[in-house]
Amino acid sequence: MMRFIRPLLIFVFTGFAIHVLLAQNADLINMEREILKMVNEHRRSIGKGELVFNDYIRKEAYTHSLNMANGKIPFSHKGFDERFNRLSGFLDITQGAENIANGPLNAKHIVSGWLASPAHRMNIEDDFNLTGIGIAQAPNGSYFYTQIFVRSAEKPKVVPTEYEAELLRLINEHRYKLDLKPIKNDETIHAEALKYSQLMAAGKAPIGPPSFDSPIKSLLRKFNASKMVELIGYDYIKPKDLFDSWLTSTKQRDIIEGNYNLTGIGVVQSADGKVFVTQVFLLQ
Repeated sequence: MMRFIRPLLIFVFTGFAIHVLLAQNADLINMEREILKMVNEHRRSIGKGELVFNDYIRKEAYTHSLNMANGKIPFSHKGFDERFNRLSGFLDITQGAENIANGPLNAKHIVSGWLASPAHRMNIEDDFNLTGIGIAQAPNGSYFYTQIFVRSAEKPKVVPTEYEAELLRLINEHRYKLDLKPIKNDETIHAEALKYSQLMAAGKAPIGPPSFDSPIKSLLRKFNASKMVELIGYDYIKPKDLFDSWLTSTKQRDIIEGNYNLTGIGVVQSADGKVFVTQVFLLQ
């Protein structure tokens, strides 16, 4: 699908200085939330839907602000295409834009400045549905802001509990045909699988099996299990499609048909509609 990225003007804020004595990270996160609140209030006032905050987009916005704050790149939209190309690996982007600013730690000042600029106001008011905001402080005490706007194609909503139950049914039906014992759902395992899916959906863990030192590995000790393995699913709206995909892989099929007796499946759908699945197989 073609995506359109609008060229932007750069809006500069100057002439302010403040002293921040509170914890910087907490202040910046609160400021990001305040900016989003104000932007969404403005969008509601003109009949537009609210923008949904997305962690993948926020990472790109923060990295750009940090690079500007550290002087690695000039105050500009440099790297704009690269940011959106990376985001396209996670989101079905049809349109995107960004606003930047440099000034004090003041949400009202920043948002008011954007709204006073026709190009930036157009981004705030356009038909986007996802956003991410990143703020970084420069050595001289000023702050750099980046807000990225994305229009991402909406996907059907899934019901996690129904998805999990259907996937387990398909697996046990397959095992039954091979005269293998069914594997049973365990709520403790389910809770850990769900946590990992939530981390992937939030962009706080890479898409793939947990690393060796991941908290999910504690299940081995907790259940005194002889072995444990995980399968990961990404962006399958229907559990049957994910199940069929797993069966096409010899390694994943061997896990489904393996000697395991307990399982837990955690399903999370992110704000942009992507479905993240973690299934843990365990032999107790």
